Amino acid sequence: MPSSANASLITLINPSAQASEDFKSLRTKLNYSYKSENMKSFLITSIKSQEGKSVLAANLAISYAQAGKRVLLIDANLRAPMLHKFFHMENHMGLSDLLSGKKHPGNVPITTYVDGLSLLPAGAETGLHATELLASNYLKLALDQFSTEYDMIFVDSSAANKTADSFLLAVHCDGVVLAVKKRTVKQEEVVTFKQNLDAIKGNLVGFVFIDFEK
Repeated sequence: MPSSANASLITLINPSAQASEDFKSLRTKLNYSYKSENMKSFLITSIKSQEGKSVLAANLAISYAQAGKRVLLIDANLRAPMLHKFFHMENHMGLSDLLSGKKHPGNVPITTYVDGLSLLPAGAETGLHATELLASNYLKLALDQFSTEYDMIFVDSSAANKTADSFLLAVHCDGVVLAVKKRTVKQEEVVTFKQNLDAIKGNLVGFVFIDFEK
């Protein structure tokens, strides 16, 4: 672990902190609730930006890696990628290169300094064409292959109230976890999100109420 590990990675820099214990508790709940259904891939999203979903995705992935699982963390927020910064990694190549057909899935994920955890950064080809890239047939093919190589896959996406990106991803993930920061999201916004997710047969497995800063 680098001496300047990102402060957002609480499960890594302070495993005994209460927040780290909370992530362990969430990990346990996911294990017991969905083990029989063999669910591996989870989309971590939020209704609005700045809700803490990237912090949630990264720490949950680390928590699973600390439990001995082979974990892949995917930054599918092609508009404002963040995860490579958490792990002090480059973003020259990643998901966008895979979705554009320029790279093979086996050549893209990068091993992090966390044992058992690999990161698939967003990649350099992002921005205006994000929705088109996420609608690519390569997305399902990649996730199917990753499911044979990793025990757990966590996908971080852009906020759902701005684009269709998270719904394009939800179709191909086993479950969706919605990060909701306290006092920022209205009940009717959550209801609308659930209705939109149901319309595409997405599987909302739960909410995580966030009470920490991004």
